[in-house]
Amino acid sequence: MLTKIKNFLSRTFSRSPAFPRKATPVSWPLRLLQSLITFLRSWWRLLIIAFAAFVILYYPLGGCLTQNIDTSVNYEITPVLPEQSATVETMAFLINREVNDHLWTPNLPFFFPAYFLDNMPSFQSGIIKATETMASAFARRLSPGVISSAEDVSLQNAAKLLKYPGNIWMFAPGSTLKPAPSSSKQYRKARRQLLNYNAAVAEKQLTFSRSAQDLEYFLLQIAVSLSRSTAEIENQIREHSSSWLDTKADNIFFYNQGKSYAWYLLIKALGNDYKNIIVETGEYENWTRLLKALEEASSLSPFLIRNAELNDSLAPNHLSYLGFYLQKAENITRQIAGRINR
Repeated sequence: MLTKIKNFLSRTFSRSPAFPRKATPVSWPLRLLQSLITFLRSWWRLLIIAFAAFVILYYPLGGCLTQNIDTSVNYEITPVLPEQSATVETMAFLINREVNDHLWTPNLPFFFPAYFLDNMPSFQSGIIKATETMASAFARRLSPGVISSAEDVSLQNAAKLLKYPGNIWMFAPGSTLKPAPSSSKQYRKARRQLLNYNAAVAEKQLTFSRSAQDLEYFLLQIAVSLSRSTAEIENQIREHSSSWLDTKADNIFFYNQGKSYAWYLLIKALGNDYKNIIVETGEYENWTRLLKALEEASSLSPFLIRNAELNDSLAPNHLSYLGFYLQKAENITRQIAGRINR
């Protein structure tokens, strides 16, 4: 009987509103977690977040991994046989390095993470421009009384292919439907033409002529290219150094640095091809000074390119630094050319 009474009282008091149970408080981290779980249960919201994260990470990280402005000068590019041209071999090397070893970035469409890069495309374009100038000079000169038609065609084809615009990926400029050969494909063809030339020299089908007249002509073409670079830099400084932010300064800097880098390797190769003439005319010291000026231009690597006013005591002008070395290289080149063929 006593047990029944206890059970009755227990049930009565447990249901009484006079003795309510206290609600367990929920901490704010738990509430935040519960809200986040509720939000993520909606799949379309999760999809939007995933897409936004992909875009935010894809382009910056992909661009950083692709970016490769290679200014290494520790290359010793020599042909297989001494009869061959080291300069032609170097032209083929530069094309192969930028198109095959590295990713050719100037023609990438929007879905590549490197699409938003501008420094590396400018640098690579400058390398190809200098290589095209050298190939064109070789095709036009090389002792006209010595070369054969086969040699002329091979070098001319290479020069023509290197003139192809560097920003073509799949379609012709101005048309979204008409297919066109890609820039990298045309440059690979140019490389094969250059290798064919040296192969023909190795097989004694052609003769690589080494004359002071040719070397003088090549140096004058290089001087013209360097002069155009300094003029472009001077014009950018004159017209935009007063701007608070010059968004084109980095493009001009890296384009002309790419040219100076290519000229360093090509002039170094010319020194191998025509070393006897250079030594005999007493221009070896000037040749070394020329290479040093171009090496200094290639080694400039500021984190942020500035085109500040020249009398600004706080901000630098990196275009003027590059222009100084290019102007120095041009002067030495013209000096050597004026003495090499006396």
